[in-house]
Amino acid sequence: LAFPFGTHAAPLLALARRLSSSIPARARFSFLNSATSNRAIFDDRVPENIRAYDVWDGKPEGGAFSGSIPEAIGLFVNASPGNFEKAIAEAEEETGLKISCLISDAFLWFASDLAQQRGVPWLPFWTSASCSLSAHLYTDHILEAAKADQEEGTLAFIPGLSKVHFADLPPETFSDKNPSPLALTINNMVKNLPQATAIVLNSFEEIDPIITDDLKSKFRNFLNIGPSNILSSPASRGDGNGCLQWLENQTRPKSVVYISFGSVITPPEGELVALSEALETCRLPFLWSIREQGKRFLPAGFLERTKEVGKIVEWAPQLEVLKHGSIGVFVTHCGWNSIQ
Repeated sequence: LAFPFGTHAAPLLALARRLSSSIPARARFSFLNSATSNRAIFDDRVPENIRAYDVWDGKPEGGAFSGSIPEAIGLFVNASPGNFEKAIAEAEEETGLKISCLISDAFLWFASDLAQQRGVPWLPFWTSASCSLSAHLYTDHILEAAKADQEEGTLAFIPGLSKVHFADLPPETFSDKNPSPLALTINNMVKNLPQATAIVLNSFEEIDPIITDDLKSKFRNFLNIGPSNILSSPASRGDGNGCLQWLENQTRPKSVVYISFGSVITPPEGELVALSEALETCRLPFLWSIREQGKRFLPAGFLERTKEVGKIVEWAPQLEVLKHGSIGVFVTHCGWNSIQ
């Protein structure tokens, strides 16, 4: 069961690929995800025993939809778990088999109930770092401690996060008024994770041993299986923007600045302007993957003035780009999958 936003679905599919190659071929995997996300991550290299099923994303047909990610998440959350129950029924009818195990994105907390109803194991998959999961688990403690010293206080009460200040946390951490659908989802996740047969994490123990030990003490089973190799999908996405050919045309190795802030994050206008001005001043060749809504913040004339040294696209085959010998530095929002 996938959460079809950001880069949540791709690591889950990578996990399914790994499992499908290590267990008997007769085992079948039904991958439940939105149609849009399935199209983006599936290609002809997916093993035959993994079958994609589309779940309704909650968007009303012909209805008003702004296109914003927060709204899309809200619609999807409101459509769940009914949309997943329908897809499970479809998979069971098509295969003639009953679900024997539920592996879900950890955000999909209701999978706990679906698994319990069927008497099968539930394994939630946390796609990010152990430190972020730990912070979510301690949210109530953070809120209480922040009331006393939100300016200078630290997370000294959380093992492994003692150097983190309250000021380092997102502002919405301290707001319990009108929580977003995603915030409510995370809150429900925290309540349900203790029911899991095992928590599966896209990380490895040595990177955060103190945090890992604390998390192990909170759950029946806590399994680090990362870093997960997220295979890009040349068959479905390709390199229609010509990024790799542009890199081939660069004359010096390790000379290109690659910039990408992921598929969800758009930095504030001031930060995008400052970055644009820095690129224009230094005149280093750059490849910038930026969504359309971010491009509108770029300084007037920037694209024209930098067209000889830079290339701006809405999407790039990131894995292949980062492997290329022309790349010298990666400017990123530090998303977990980008770091891996």
